[in-house]
Amino acid sequence: MAKIREKKIARILYVEQHKDAKEISRLINVSEPTLSKWVNELGWKRERNARLNSPAVRIDNIKQIINNLSEERLQLGKELKITQLEEDLEENKRLRTSIAQLDDAVSKWNKTLETINKDSQVTLTTYLAVMEMLFEALKAFDEKLYFKTLDFQEVHLNDVSLKFK
Repeated sequence: MAKIREKKIARILYVEQHKDAKEISRLINVSEPTLSKWVNELGWKRERNARLNSPAVRIDNIKQIINNLSEERLQLGKELKITQLEEDLEENKRLRTSIAQLDDAVSKWNKTLETINKDSQVTLTTYLAVMEMLFEALKAFDEKLYFKTLDFQEVHLNDVSLKFK
């Protein structure tokens, strides 16, 4: 019974919080070989990698990169104004080149962001198929619970169908 609890905690620590086996072992008092067995047999590594590479995570990372590049671009713009006032032609040229490179980088990251957004959209057909599998699995697992959720299923699927217009 205690191992079930540790396994659930270990899964959360490994998959969702990205802790390593050594740290988890120390936190919940389970041996590293046991953790390694769980990670391999239960597919935790695959799940963790999928979560780390999900479109939402990739989008957030790219937005942060764009934000950082934009901040750098703004700073260089301020420096450029100063060099124009000081008539420092060499520094002015260097700053313009750097600004052009940053603008190009932001443009490319924005294009990547658009592509990820486009590629990660789920079609209504796919969503409905997944929900049908989920509801069938729920029915097989706990038929009473399945029947209790029928109203929810109908409302949810209607709401989702309207959002995909």
